[in-house]
Amino acid sequence: MGPVPSLLWAIPADPHFDFYTLFYVLAFTLNLGLLVWEGHRRGYPLRTWLVVLACTTLMFIIGTKMLAFTGPEWRGLLLTGHWPDSEARTVLGGALAGTLTLLALRRPFGFSWHVFDAFTLPMCAALMVQCVGCTLTGCCFGELTHSSWGLTYPPDTLPYLWQVSQGLLPAGAAHSLPVHPTQLYSLLACAAVGGVLLLTRNRAWPGGSRRLLHMGLLLAARFLIEFWRNPAGEQVGAAEHMHGGLLLKQVQWALLLLAPLFLLGWALLIRRAAQPERVPGNYPVRNLLGVAGMLVLTAWLGQWALTLPEVLVVKVMLLAVILLEGGAWLLGTPQAVRPFRVSVPLGLACTLFLLTSQIPADSAQATPKSYYTVAAAWSQGSFQRQQNTYGGGCGGNSALLPYQHEYTTGSLDVSKTIMPSYDATGSHKAEKTFGLRLHLGSDQQVPLFDDSLQISSRKKHTSLYSLNPYMQGDRRYFGVGLGLMFGNLGYHERKYGDEISLVEIQGSLRLGQRQSVYAQADYNFLGYGPGNPQHRLGVGTGFGGTRWRLLAGGARAKGYELLPGTSRWSGFAEARGQLAPHWGVNAFVLFGNEYQRQVGIQVSRRLGEKSR
Repeated sequence: MGPVPSLLWAIPADPHFDFYTLFYVLAFTLNLGLLVWEGHRRGYPLRTWLVVLACTTLMFIIGTKMLAFTGPEWRGLLLTGHWPDSEARTVLGGALAGTLTLLALRRPFGFSWHVFDAFTLPMCAALMVQCVGCTLTGCCFGELTHSSWGLTYPPDTLPYLWQVSQGLLPAGAAHSLPVHPTQLYSLLACAAVGGVLLLTRNRAWPGGSRRLLHMGLLLAARFLIEFWRNPAGEQVGAAEHMHGGLLLKQVQWALLLLAPLFLLGWALLIRRAAQPERVPGNYPVRNLLGVAGMLVLTAWLGQWALTLPEVLVVKVMLLAVILLEGGAWLLGTPQAVRPFRVSVPLGLACTLFLLTSQIPADSAQATPKSYYTVAAAWSQGSFQRQQNTYGGGCGGNSALLPYQHEYTTGSLDVSKTIMPSYDATGSHKAEKTFGLRLHLGSDQQVPLFDDSLQISSRKKHTSLYSLNPYMQGDRRYFGVGLGLMFGNLGYHERKYGDEISLVEIQGSLRLGQRQSVYAQADYNFLGYGPGNPQHRLGVGTGFGGTRWRLLAGGARAKGYELLPGTSRWSGFAEARGQLAPHWGVNAFVLFGNEYQRQVGIQVSRRLGEKSR
């Protein structure tokens, strides 16, 4: 008999290339692509299906990390609420969190139990891709092998470093000793489970049964692979315990319990009569509430919980949901587009980028001495008022008649900010901003009455344009702002609505620390345009930092005559944040009053920073 052929593979000697992240992104992309296709094949509404996918994906990512937390990390999370700075993860936690999330979302979004089966084949394919990344990276590596197959790793990889630390390999060796290719064992296991699912795809089984079979087989395979997996390559449950004379890792004891439970559940469930799958409907409000819930969760997680690839995955999915919902709201009615229909999707889109944007630790720079900011803004809104339309002379002024004004404005804002410092006496100086805004837009006056003489019932278009010099001074616990706006500002004069406002002053006062909690009052808030300035009183927070901020409260329209039974008061919310070291975004919306509507967004770029 001839010699047994050797099957030893040497992993490419480039330990500094991030194979793991590359294949991590590819695996998520493949998984989501297959899931979207599977939802289309099953007839699921795209918008609702994307919300479910976004929720389960985010919770899968979080679950992979939470199950890998150590005891001290869990205590720190529970006591302080701060997400631990840990890169450890395990797919078992992701599968558990994703399953529980899908279980919670199934009934509210109208899915039957068959929705669990939709995730099985895409997950097998994604895990196969990720196994390639793990193989090239060296994580999840196996025990030493003396057989004719195995993997060898270059210096600075985890298997190589572990063998050197254990005295099994001299420092400076060209490659590691051969180890079991446990990552490839996992790849073959996923392929085998996927093959079983494909072979049984035409069986008339009850909804959820394939998910139970899928999980049971994967967990059973993982139990067996753990016998060849090195504890140093195990993120969770690597310690060994003996019970009844059987020595197993902690994770194996858990798998020994879970795998039979899943397989037993599958065997019992397929004895039941299969029910046809129920296709859910579209629920726009629930969809947007789901997006809002995920934004709140990502805000709590903080800027270090998700890596950049994870942020991109979540952001693309949430943005797709918001755009689809926004398109449905805008195009789902033959009426003219109203600001309210734009405000919710647009506000969530801005909040999406605000709360899911990560700033890597190495991007922090020295505090600049001063910098310039160039910003572009857009706003749209409407309001209703009573106004005169003609008058003067012997006839006096006309009676007050109801009109609606619909306006759109664009703005260009250039400012210089001088950062705070300390003078020679040790006194703290204020942060100072000086700026100039240029606003351009239009106002359309629409009558809300029937004028048989056709004297004043015609629509009227007016160009809006204005210059707005302003200044802002901020200390730690208070801030003051002043500004002046002049030009064609809009129809919000107190006495005569047919006369356009030509000059307005603006002011603001802040009390409290911006990083924590503060109160702010604004007189004639004009940051997004002059169409319908508001007096605002709100409470804000910086959530413990300077990267993003939220201000919300009540807004009051100016003192012009209103229609009987209408209110001047609305709710408002304004969010602002730093997407990257030099890029920022602001968003503003009025809500709660159908007679006073306004939404605005601003994107800014810092230029010409001068460091201290």
